[in-house]
Amino acid sequence: MALQARARRIAAALVILPLLLGCGCCEGAGVAADSVFGGSRKPFTDQDVIGDWSSDCDGTVSIRADGTATVKQLPYREDSDGVETKADGEYTWKIVAATKDHDQEVEFANKGGVEFSAHAERTWGDFEHLEYYKTRPSDPVYCVLSKQ
Repeated sequence: MALQARARRIAAALVILPLLLGCGCCEGAGVAADSVFGGSRKPFTDQDVIGDWSSDCDGTVSIRADGTATVKQLPYREDSDGVETKADGEYTWKIVAATKDHDQEVEFANKGGVEFSAHAERTWGDFEHLEYYKTRPSDPVYCVLSKQ
């Protein structure tokens, strides 16, 4: 009987440990750990995102109520060699609703289509910051946009 109880505890630990550590062995475990230990992504409205934002990775974004935005030297993509691509110029923006597979996002587009997007930073409090990944979410390098 004691052996069965011990085996069950070990099995439970093997299932729970990846969730707690957010390991890369399964993407779902990392997402679950983020939601447990990193707070949640708060919903936001147009009024929340309108204004001037600065990135901790350099660059700025000025989001206007008319659906346009001015982006200055914002690094939004980084390849495996560390080479950054920066957004610079006039963009349009819109909020895309959350789905069962994706968080709510602000998409920034130019004539070529959606260039980059940002979502609410995980937090225990209210909506304050946007974040975006410069690399793949499975190997994240992300930047935080803070309202000025």
